[in-house]
Amino acid sequence: MAEAKRTVRVGSMAYVDPDGRTRRADCGAEVSVHQDDAERFDMLNVLPGDPAPAEPPAAKPRRTKAAGNGDG
Repeated sequence: MAEAKRTVRVGSMAYVDPDGRTRRADCGAEVSVHQDDAERFDMLNVLPGDPAPAEPPAAKPRRTKAAGNGDG
């Protein structure tokens, strides 16, 4: 099961755990978030005035175009 460890920064947070169940936790709680819900969690788990999420989502691999073989 893919999971991401997070700390709740806002007053109360609803999230999906690694087993797919919706849960709620209060400020300061350390939780395991389902990987599919981690981006949403990070977007909502921001205090007013913060410039960016405290725990940014993992970088996605970049796709690049393969170099042409000169046949054109």
